[in-house]
Amino acid sequence: MIRLAGGQELTGLRLFDVYRGSQAGPGKKSLAYSLSYQSLDRTLTDAEAAEVRGRIIRRLEQELGARLRS
Repeated sequence: MIRLAGGQELTGLRLFDVYRGSQAGPGKKSLAYSLSYQSLDRTLTDAEAAEVRGRIIRRLEQELGARLRS
C-alpha cells in the first residue's frame, strides 16, 4: 500500500522498527519506516517530496485507520 501511494517517486522503502507496548496502546503497534524519494530526470523539491509523503499518510489513514505519531 505504501508503494502504491508513493508512486514512481518512492524509490526506497524499509521497515526498521516494530514496537508493541503500553505507549502504542492496547492491541496496537507502532511501525517505523525509512522512505527514499527520487525522480529519474530531476531533483525533487522539498514540496514535491512532502506531497509524496502526504499521499502515503492519507492512504494509510483512509484504508487502515493508521495515524502518524509525533
